[in-house]
Amino acid sequence: MEGKAFLLFSGGLDSVLSALLLKKMGFEVVGIHLTCPFFEKNLESVKEIAKKIGIDLKVIPVGDDYLELVKNPPHGHGKNLNPCIDCKAYMLKKLKEIAGESGIIATGEVLGQRPMSQRLDAFRKIEKIAGLEGKVLRPLSGKLLPPTVYEKEGIVDRNKLLSLKGRSRKEHPKLLESFGFKVDDFPTPSGGCLLTEPSFAVKVKDLMDHNELNWRNVELLKIGRHFRIGNCKLIVGRNKVENEVLKEKARENELTTTVPDYPSPIGLLTCDNPDDETVKTAASIVARYSDAKNEKQVNVNVYKNGKLIKELVVAPCYECERFMVKR
Repeated sequence: MEGKAFLLFSGGLDSVLSALLLKKMGFEVVGIHLTCPFFEKNLESVKEIAKKIGIDLKVIPVGDDYLELVKNPPHGHGKNLNPCIDCKAYMLKKLKEIAGESGIIATGEVLGQRPMSQRLDAFRKIEKIAGLEGKVLRPLSGKLLPPTVYEKEGIVDRNKLLSLKGRSRKEHPKLLESFGFKVDDFPTPSGGCLLTEPSFAVKVKDLMDHNELNWRNVELLKIGRHFRIGNCKLIVGRNKVENEVLKEKARENELTTTVPDYPSPIGLLTCDNPDDETVKTAASIVARYSDAKNEKQVNVNVYKNGKLIKELVVAPCYECERFMVKR
């Protein structure tokens, strides 16, 4: 067999096995790796894995349209904010755009591995949404699924597909050895979908509720402690690295606060022109997480565009958890 196979490639063992199986079947495999702040992988690790198994790799970032999908997924969220059905359809649409008419479309999905998006009825629904009914090859479970167009047309030999099912990966070591590899050859690139994590999902929901869902704010969710003061968001660094990131990420007209006379976090107010009471509350929260937390009164500096604009004297906030964005 000849031709190209365009494979959704995460770098995990399922996608690695799918790539190796497609290569064995005679296809030139092009791995398509979609990047997104919600499900980031170690990109260098993914590239190394693709190189090790001898496939081309294209890295494609998702667009702003993915944020709209998170806000209002036509087929609903999962247990948290994960739009699994629409997310997978989104990925297949991207794959379809890249592949065009020049090759087959494949994924490393295993029947029954994930409860929401990897059931037979879910596969059919996702294919229909993506405009790819019968045109998505899932090599690891192919023998358990209805024949694809590629099998019917003789492009893919169904007898060479596998019949994996469920969450168990006990067959993976033996399968990898049949291709000359070991499990240890492929360190997991890490990172699941953050939208499935309750503590992260509630922060995303807070952004949605305040019409602040954008990629910059999503990235900021990954660092610091998050507080909601009225319509303003305060992020308080937890260590030196996070403090530096917050200073770097501060935009024009956004304020940062810190305690000058003690080891202190940086606080970033991600809103324009906060009122005096909001700034004072932010300062007291920052004081609470500084080494001056046991003092009755604390000096707090307020900066704008890196310049000191205000000096406040506040009491550390001992009820600041009521402002915290949490479940």
